[in-house]
Amino acid sequence: MKDNFFSRILSFKFIKHVIIAVVAGVLILFLMFKWLNVFTHHGEAFSVPDFTGMTYEKAFELADQKNIRIKIIDSVYNAVGRRGTIIDQNPPRDFKVKQNRTIFVTIKSINPEIIKMPNFVNQTLVQAKADIETYGLTVEKLIYKPSKYDNLVLEQQFEGKIIKPGTKIEKGSKIVLILGQSDEMDNTITPKLVGLFREQAELLAAEYMLNIGTTLYDETVISYEDTINAKVIKQRPAVGTPFHPGEEIDIWFSMVPDTISDDFDVNQ
Repeated sequence: MKDNFFSRILSFKFIKHVIIAVVAGVLILFLMFKWLNVFTHHGEAFSVPDFTGMTYEKAFELADQKNIRIKIIDSVYNAVGRRGTIIDQNPPRDFKVKQNRTIFVTIKSINPEIIKMPNFVNQTLVQAKADIETYGLTVEKLIYKPSKYDNLVLEQQFEGKIIKPGTKIEKGSKIVLILGQSDEMDNTITPKLVGLFREQAELLAAEYMLNIGTTLYDETVISYEDTINAKVIKQRPAVGTPFHPGEEIDIWFSMVPDTISDDFDVNQ
């Protein structure tokens, strides 16, 4: 009898330990799956919000809610948008990222950035053009004067006057370059500007030693932002026309790409 009694007790204890072990195992598995679920959800990709048009403070709050970071990498004064707000971001909106990703943004500054005017005199047009872009300036116009040195910068002007190196000037300002032209200097040809934005057209024209002349916009161009986003649909003279350095190309803009044409009737 005693043996049967102890056997039952031992059997009960064994079953109890088995039950405890099973329960503990189930609990461990439950916690493990729960942790895995949280972990995999933590690394789940989601769409980047659209920060453009927001102040940095508002964008920072939104980024914090999404568990991502935001960092200013540049500020621009001459750009479309309200001052003090974000005008560009990388990665763009709806791009898939994971938590803790840093989003780099560009702000439209409230005050213009001031730089010291570089010295482009005695540089070639190619050198000066590259340096002008590096400093955040733009070429407004190329003017040629008789010289024995072709395409050498003789003067640099701002607002109709010679500007000396070191003079404080707003970043984004437009500079006029006075260039040399010898009697033996060859003509250039007009490049294809059709299909380009205005800034692209100005840069390409300068590479061919030419200026942008008359600019006209059709009825699809309404706002200032449209003038930035519109593309050249016509140009005069036509592509490949021999032209004297410093002369002007007239261009027409539209927001509708279907109107783009390589040809232009000068009688229109």
